[in-house]
Amino acid sequence: MGHPPQLPGGVPAVSLYEPIKPELAQTQALVSSLWGEALSLVNGPLQAPPKVGGKLLRPALCLLTAGAVGANGNLGRFVDLAAALELLHLAALTHDDVVDRSCLRRGTASLNALWNDHVAVLSGDYLVARAVSLLVKMNSLELIGNAFATVRKMTEGELRTMAESFNNYTQEDCLRLAEQKTASYFATTCTAPTYVLETGCREPLHQYGLSLGIAFQLIDDVLDLVQDQETLGKPACGDIAEGKRTLPILLMRQGLPPDDAGRLARMVGRTLSEEERAWTARALERSGARRRTEQIARSYASAAQQALGPLPSSSFKESMLGMTEFVLVRGF
Repeated sequence: MGHPPQLPGGVPAVSLYEPIKPELAQTQALVSSLWGEALSLVNGPLQAPPKVGGKLLRPALCLLTAGAVGANGNLGRFVDLAAALELLHLAALTHDDVVDRSCLRRGTASLNALWNDHVAVLSGDYLVARAVSLLVKMNSLELIGNAFATVRKMTEGELRTMAESFNNYTQEDCLRLAEQKTASYFATTCTAPTYVLETGCREPLHQYGLSLGIAFQLIDDVLDLVQDQETLGKPACGDIAEGKRTLPILLMRQGLPPDDAGRLARMVGRTLSEEERAWTARALERSGARRRTEQIARSYASAAQQALGPLPSSSFKESMLGMTEFVLVRGF
C-alpha cells in the first residue's frame, strides 16, 4: 500500500486530524455502530461492529470547521452531525456501487457483491434514515434542508451523465459534474456547523468546501488511471470501463494521436487487462493530461486556501489549510 501521504516538509497527513482526534474517534465509533446495525439485519447479530474505514475526510471537515468558527471546547456536540454526514456519504457510495456494478469498495467486497442489488439499495436507504434521525438532534430545519438539497444536486448530476454521450462533453462539463457530485457535499459538510453556531463565516466556508471538493475529485480521477486495484480499493481504470466523463480522460483524448484516442474509446464498456491499464497510465503522461489536470486541481486548492482568509487563526484553521495540500498529494 506504500507509505502514508505526507505534506510538503515531510509532515504526515494524519497530523491534520490532531485538533479533533477524540471527537473524530467518537464519530467513527458511532458510524461503525450504526453500520453494524444495518449489516446485522441481514447477517444476524454481530460479535463486534465493523470499523468504518476510509479517510473520514467529510466528518473531519465538519469537526474542523466547527472548531474554526467557535466550538472549541465543545466539539463533542457536533459528533452526531459529523456522523450523520458520513452516513449520507456511505449511503451514496452504496448506491453508486449498484449503479456502477462495482464489486469492490475500500478494498473489500461491496454490498451488492456480498448479497445483491436489492439488499445494497435497502442498506443505503437504512443509512439515510439513521442520518436523518441524527440531523434532527441538531434542531435546525435549515440544516436538514440544505443537506438534502445537496443530495438532490448530487443525484441530478449523476442522472444527467446517463443521458449524455461519453464522446460529447467539454472541460466545463467535467468541472460542473465534479462540483455537483463531490464538491457540493464538501461545501455542505463545511457549512453544516454554521446552522448551529452563530457565525458570519458560512459563505467563506462554502467557497472553501466547493474549491477543495473540486480539487479532490480531479485528483481522484487521476488516481483512478494510475494506481492499481489494491491501492485504490476498487477496480483500476474503472472510469474508462464505465464510460465516465472525467477531466483527465477528456484531456487524454484531446492530447493523443488519432490511433491512440481510438484505442482509448474502444476500452469503454469492458474490464481492462493489466497491459491496457499500464498503457493508460503511460498515455496519461504522454498526452500531458495528468500535468494539466493537476495544474487545474492546484488552482482550486489555492482558491480554497484564499477562502479561509476571514477565519480567525487557530489550530483548526491550520489543519483546514493543510487539507488543501493533502488532497493534492494523497496516494502519490
